[in-house]
Amino acid sequence: MALKRNPSRVYTALSYVWGDASITEDILVDGIPFTVTSNLASALQQIQRSFGDIVLWADAITINQRDIMERNQQVLLMKDIYSKAERVIAWLGPDEHGGSQALKTFENIFRNVISYPNHFEWITKMPELLTVNGTYTMNSDKRIQSNDRLEKLMLLLKRPFWKRIWIVQELVLPSNLRLLCGEKFTDMPEPDAFYSAVTMLSKMPSGRPGSLPFHLLWRLIECIAPLRLLATLRFQHLHQKQPVNGVSEGRSEFLHMRPLLDFHEASDPRDHVYGLLGLINLDIVPDYGENMTVADVFVEVARHCLKAHPLDSLCFAGIEHSRNGPDSLIRPDSPSWVPDWRLPTPARLRIWRYPQSHAFPSNDGLQMRVIDRKWIRGPAVVWDRVSRTEDKTGWDLKEWDLVEMIDIEKPGDLAYPSGISRFDAIVILWVGGYDGTKPSACDLQLDSQLFQSYKYIVFANILQPWANKHGRHEIPKLSRLILGRDELTSLPVVPTSHRESYIARSRQLRFGMRCFHTEKGYIGLGPLATEVGDLIGVLEGHKAPVLLRRQGSHYIFVGDCDVVGIMRGEVLEAVQRGEAEIAEIEIR
Repeated sequence: MALKRNPSRVYTALSYVWGDASITEDILVDGIPFTVTSNLASALQQIQRSFGDIVLWADAITINQRDIMERNQQVLLMKDIYSKAERVIAWLGPDEHGGSQALKTFENIFRNVISYPNHFEWITKMPELLTVNGTYTMNSDKRIQSNDRLEKLMLLLKRPFWKRIWIVQELVLPSNLRLLCGEKFTDMPEPDAFYSAVTMLSKMPSGRPGSLPFHLLWRLIECIAPLRLLATLRFQHLHQKQPVNGVSEGRSEFLHMRPLLDFHEASDPRDHVYGLLGLINLDIVPDYGENMTVADVFVEVARHCLKAHPLDSLCFAGIEHSRNGPDSLIRPDSPSWVPDWRLPTPARLRIWRYPQSHAFPSNDGLQMRVIDRKWIRGPAVVWDRVSRTEDKTGWDLKEWDLVEMIDIEKPGDLAYPSGISRFDAIVILWVGGYDGTKPSACDLQLDSQLFQSYKYIVFANILQPWANKHGRHEIPKLSRLILGRDELTSLPVVPTSHRESYIARSRQLRFGMRCFHTEKGYIGLGPLATEVGDLIGVLEGHKAPVLLRRQGSHYIFVGDCDVVGIMRGEVLEAVQRGEAEIAEIEIR
């Protein structure tokens, strides 16, 4: 179908996953045999049975996949193809494992949320979702309760369709979207109703009579992640009547969208960029030719991101997330500041965790800039050096390890360069830079009382092990270290919900990170690749401190880091006092 030659022609576009390319069937196109994957053949057969003869656009048929030039051109047309279609049909696959019933559950949820939008009134019309009517096998010796309707819903959401990177724009762009599973189909509601339905579904009640068991709710929330993404982007794109990319910050939107797409897959890694061009204003021309490698595409994206919003893309970069990753497709000689855009977003992503450019506020002077597509150059302050790293990392670090980092017998080890206690510095680091006195930087919505509560949690959790190791007479030392006082008559009661969410969030923020100590006495969290001798610096205009590794006359970008005491502009203040100098550096 030639969309440009006959733009008024009414057609339906198909969204589907190709499936196993080695399993094929022959169909007839204008009477001529044409080989397609079995999943596409199943979709075409079901669409014909359900909707009769219609004009249908399907990429595997209408695009010559062997013609690189045609593929390049068609990628640029995808936005028009799916936004101008009379309807888009999303083929979820055959009716297996209760797929059609799951789609019916979708339909009922949408209808009830629209009719009963206030809080959870809608769920009273669907008691079947709260009825525990079976068991779910966790492993060979443990069985837990389950809900048949929700189990089928979760199985539907785990289908390969939802992981395909191309389906994002294919489902966001159309005004009319129809989901098809076997013979069952349902039309997607208006964006605001869809958004409300998914939001309500993710907030189903738990932990009280007549509600879902917590374990089942948790699994459900994990499974509806594709729907949350789709609902959010459709709401933005259609309800607000403007593209997701916006106008003034078009290129930066690629960075904002990336965390939403962590678990999407593509057979060609370049599609992690090309598959989003219909939603973002990224000035990239698709090129599937052999001369445009995956590394070349990723470098080009990083270069454009740096032009639009300097240094934001560094939050995704670092030697673990680019050229040195176990499955990295970027060449070892590629720039260290270029991310591997296939990899999941680092859990401690900095872009939205910190106020604008607080580590080193930018001014009207020099900015970090790209030189010859290979390195970046700009103003920075090299502040400190890593003197020691901890062996335990991320999830392995427990409350006891916080205390073990400090030599309690050395009074000098209790103080911290910024004037707070060393243990407070460690706790601040553990909770994403939140110090209990300023608005939370990592959206925990916590106050100083909850910050203190975390310290009590640590104290309570290690009190007995400490007494066993050092004797009960040494408890005042522990109290003085953690709570700042010798006497302790009682521990406050910390709400379970606060405690669990606080600890879970803090563990998430330090996942995949290594704790390190510096020559000046600071403590920080950096990438697992952090080594003794790495340098701590701040780059003008960047939101977080960084770790750099010196190589001759230039530096390698190790990754972002947290260092308590230099994350709120303290280094710039030191420069103004004449205690540090700004120098231009090169990162390759």
